[in-house]
Amino acid sequence: MRSLMAARIVLLDCDQLRREALIRRLSEFEAFEVSGIATVAETSTASPPDLYLIEGPCLSANDAGGSVSPNPFAASGIPAVLMVPEPTNEQRRAALRAGYTIVLAAPVPHRLLYRRIAQLLQNARRGKRRAEALAERTRKKPLEEVAPAQVAPRAEAPAH
Repeated sequence: MRSLMAARIVLLDCDQLRREALIRRLSEFEAFEVSGIATVAETSTASPPDLYLIEGPCLSANDAGGSVSPNPFAASGIPAVLMVPEPTNEQRRAALRAGYTIVLAAPVPHRLLYRRIAQLLQNARRGKRRAEALAERTRKKPLEEVAPAQVAPRAEAPAH
């Protein structure tokens, strides 16, 4: 597996045992700095993470009925992975509409979770580089004033 640049991940999971087990397993890859929180209110104002992992049942509005609460971190623009037990197609569509980047069936095999995180981070970093390059190009290119086009008189065709 290709190496992944170090990434900061915040895991939102209200179940402390499950949260600690997942943090331990992800730390084994030595590519992530994972911190766990039990509620959205515990989100640190330090440096923002590269990715949010959210255990779906810990969000109050996520239930077996298929409703999905909005991504609490959507405004940050940081990718968010929602993990729910046996998500239905409707739950997956609702989660994407609610602002989550992807939905995974929990429990997620750790190697698969590592690959999905690596793919998301790679895509996010690539998109950020493209946006920065585009901003740089538009910033360097000065706007030129162009005079309005003048309509040339139409030449008359000779009569035959």
